[in-house]
Amino acid sequence: MSDISATHMVRSLTVTDRSARTRLAYLDGWRGLSIALVLIGHFFPVPGINLGVLGVEFFFVLSGRLMAEILFIERYPLKKFFKRRFARIYPALLVFVIVAMIALSGTFIAFKWKAALTALTFTYNYAGILVTRAGALDHIWSLCVEEHAYVILALISALVSRRNRVIPLLVTLALLAMANGAISYWVFDLDYETTYWRTDVHIASILLSASICLLKADGRLPAVLMGTHVALAATVGAVVLFLDPVPTPIHYLLAVPLLALAVNVLDFNTGYLTGLLSSSPMTMLGLWSYSLYLWQQPFYKFVYEQGSNPWPMLAGAFACALCSYYVIERPAREWLNRNW
Repeated sequence: MSDISATHMVRSLTVTDRSARTRLAYLDGWRGLSIALVLIGHFFPVPGINLGVLGVEFFFVLSGRLMAEILFIERYPLKKFFKRRFARIYPALLVFVIVAMIALSGTFIAFKWKAALTALTFTYNYAGILVTRAGALDHIWSLCVEEHAYVILALISALVSRRNRVIPLLVTLALLAMANGAISYWVFDLDYETTYWRTDVHIASILLSASICLLKADGRLPAVLMGTHVALAATVGAVVLFLDPVPTPIHYLLAVPLLALAVNVLDFNTGYLTGLLSSSPMTMLGLWSYSLYLWQQPFYKFVYEQGSNPWPMLAGAFACALCSYYVIERPAREWLNRNW
């Protein structure tokens, strides 16, 4: 997914040097784990748990942490912030939509121009519910939520200058979004997509993580939550709560807050989790994650709806993603950031 890159130089909040800026490999690896869960969940589903849905939550809580650091802690200039978001996201998205429309013409997941337009305008998560959708674009709902979160958090950072007011606001909005989801699903009996594709529900994941990040930055996160094994325990707890027998709203009422805590206290973990996340395979997956996120969907649809062999489909997704990353995503981002 396309949230703020974990490969960016972000503010380290370690005890030894809180003002240092360093590359945090385990955040790259967290993104790598996120896309790995999505790929496994789509191409090799595990009975009893939807790893694809869980992987999206891993992406969202990382996005919340990084946006909080950049917008509220570093006070990054908003004009530059949005330029860099555009440079990272839009060129690869535009090429994906155009190429997929041409390549998939006449297939069972053929594009509709209206669906493509809503993907390119970041309205697919609502239009896919209310107007029209195309199978190869269904994953764009999560990108839409993220883009809307960029705008909302940027507006809050511009309008609310004092951080002690930002945190209660973010928590309140997150709780309202979580309640909105539970009521939509349980009371109004809406299905998963009609409930959890919506920004007014799913933004809770990002806002909760941003809130915890700011509490940590202000030294207001309880010490008991910053122990060595808290991140691992919270992550395992979240995975357990995402098991199929657990009601869907509980995933978002209990499991997502655990994930939001986990990604924010990784700084204090010196065990197996950060070691795994900092490994080369995980950080490389993190580097390619946005292009993989874009390109896996059409190939996944052939596996899910046509029963195609998942291994060639996964190989095809990787081939397209690597071409996208090295030919489109990275060169376009570097050129735009340098010249715009």
